[in-house]
Amino acid sequence: MSIDNCHDCPFCGILTGEEPGTIIARDEQRGFAIIQSIHPESVVHWLAVPVEHVCSTEEFEKNNEKRFVELFEWAVTTTKKKVADVPYLERGFTLKTHFGSFESVPHAKIHILAME
Repeated sequence: MSIDNCHDCPFCGILTGEEPGTIIARDEQRGFAIIQSIHPESVVHWLAVPVEHVCSTEEFEKNNEKRFVELFEWAVTTTKKKVADVPYLERGFTLKTHFGSFESVPHAKIHILAME
Protein backbone atom coordinates (compact mmCIF):
# COMPACT_ATOMS: atom_id res chain seq x y z
CA MET A 1 0.00 0.00 0.00
CA SER A 2 1.31 3.38 -0.94
CA ILE A 3 2.09 5.91 1.77
CA ASP A 4 4.06 8.47 -0.21
CA ASN A 5 1.42 11.22 0.02
CA CYS A 6 0.23 10.59 3.57
CA HIS A 7 1.74 13.80 4.93
CA ASP A 8 -0.45 15.77 2.49
CA CYS A 9 -3.62 13.73 3.02
CA PRO A 10 -6.41 15.59 4.83
CA PHE A 11 -8.07 12.32 5.90
CA CYS A 12 -4.86 11.11 7.55
CA GLY A 13 -4.60 14.51 9.27
CA ILE A 14 -8.15 14.18 10.63
CA LEU A 15 -7.50 10.63 11.82
CA THR A 16 -4.32 11.64 13.66
CA GLY A 17 -5.90 14.77 15.13
CA GLU A 18 -3.53 17.08 13.25
CA GLU A 19 -6.34 18.52 11.09
CA PRO A 20 -9.84 19.62 12.12
CA GLY A 21 -12.61 17.22 11.25
CA THR A 22 -15.32 15.05 12.72
CA ILE A 23 -14.81 11.36 13.30
CA ILE A 24 -18.24 9.69 13.38
CA ALA A 25 -17.00 6.19 14.26
CA ARG A 26 -13.69 4.40 14.58
CA ASP A 27 -12.80 0.74 14.89
CA GLU A 28 -9.22 0.42 16.09
CA GLN A 29 -9.23 -3.37 15.79
CA ARG A 30 -10.26 -3.32 12.12
CA GLY A 31 -8.44 -0.11 11.30
CA PHE A 32 -11.48 1.65 9.84
CA ALA A 33 -13.11 5.02 10.49
CA ILE A 34 -16.06 7.07 9.32
CA ILE A 35 -15.46 10.80 9.00
CA GLN A 36 -17.72 13.71 8.08
CA SER A 37 -17.28 15.05 4.54
CA ILE A 38 -16.31 18.72 4.40
CA HIS A 39 -18.01 18.98 0.98
CA PRO A 40 -21.37 17.27 1.64
CA GLU A 41 -23.56 16.12 -1.23
CA SER A 42 -26.43 15.25 1.14
CA VAL A 43 -27.68 16.14 4.63
CA VAL A 44 -25.55 13.21 5.78
CA HIS A 45 -22.34 12.65 3.86
CA TRP A 46 -19.79 10.50 5.61
CA LEU A 47 -16.68 8.78 4.34
CA ALA A 48 -15.69 5.27 5.42
CA VAL A 49 -11.92 5.02 5.19
CA PRO A 50 -9.13 2.64 6.09
CA VAL A 51 -6.97 4.21 8.80
CA GLU A 52 -3.80 3.40 6.88
CA HIS A 53 -3.10 5.65 3.94
CA VAL A 54 -3.97 4.14 0.56
CA CYS A 55 -3.71 6.60 -2.32
CA SER A 56 -6.92 5.58 -4.08
CA THR A 57 -10.04 3.47 -3.80
CA GLU A 58 -9.05 1.68 -6.99
CA GLU A 59 -5.62 0.80 -5.54
CA PHE A 60 -7.26 -0.40 -2.30
CA GLU A 61 -9.73 -2.64 -4.17
CA LYS A 62 -7.08 -3.98 -6.54
CA ASN A 63 -4.38 -4.72 -3.96
CA ASN A 64 -6.50 -5.74 -0.98
CA GLU A 65 -9.89 -6.92 -2.22
CA LYS A 66 -10.80 -8.69 1.04
CA ARG A 67 -10.13 -5.57 3.14
CA PHE A 68 -12.03 -3.44 0.61
CA VAL A 69 -15.12 -5.68 1.00
CA GLU A 70 -14.69 -5.63 4.80
CA LEU A 71 -14.73 -1.81 4.71
CA PHE A 72 -18.02 -1.90 2.78
CA GLU A 73 -19.54 -4.34 5.25
CA TRP A 74 -18.32 -2.34 8.23
CA ALA A 75 -19.65 0.90 6.71
CA VAL A 76 -23.14 -0.61 6.27
CA THR A 77 -23.25 -2.16 9.74
CA THR A 78 -21.91 0.94 11.48
CA THR A 79 -24.23 3.30 9.60
CA LYS A 80 -27.26 1.14 10.45
CA LYS A 81 -26.31 1.46 14.12
CA LYS A 82 -26.37 5.27 13.77
CA VAL A 83 -29.94 5.48 12.41
CA ALA A 84 -31.52 6.04 15.85
CA ASP A 85 -29.14 8.94 16.50
CA VAL A 86 -29.28 10.46 13.01
CA PRO A 87 -32.93 10.73 11.86
CA TYR A 88 -31.92 11.66 8.31
CA LEU A 89 -30.77 8.05 7.87
CA GLU A 90 -34.26 6.68 8.61
CA ARG A 91 -35.25 7.05 4.94
CA GLY A 92 -32.23 5.01 3.96
CA PHE A 93 -28.73 5.61 2.76
CA THR A 94 -26.55 4.76 -0.17
CA LEU A 95 -22.88 3.86 -0.49
CA LYS A 96 -20.80 4.85 -3.50
CA THR A 97 -17.20 4.86 -4.60
CA HIS A 98 -15.19 6.67 -7.23
CA PHE A 99 -12.49 5.05 -9.32
CA GLY A 100 -9.88 6.77 -11.45
CA SER A 101 -9.32 10.46 -11.89
CA PHE A 102 -12.68 11.37 -10.33
CA GLU A 103 -11.22 10.87 -6.83
CA SER A 104 -10.49 14.35 -5.48
CA VAL A 105 -8.72 13.34 -2.24
CA PRO A 106 -5.91 10.79 -2.52
CA HIS A 107 -7.18 8.30 0.09
CA ALA A 108 -9.36 5.21 -0.35
CA LYS A 109 -12.94 5.92 0.69
CA ILE A 110 -16.56 4.87 0.49
CA HIS A 111 -19.15 7.65 0.50
CA ILE A 112 -22.18 7.18 2.77
CA LEU A 113 -25.08 9.44 1.80
CA ALA A 114 -28.53 9.83 3.33
CA MET A 115 -31.43 9.45 0.92
CA GLU A 116 -33.26 12.74 0.51
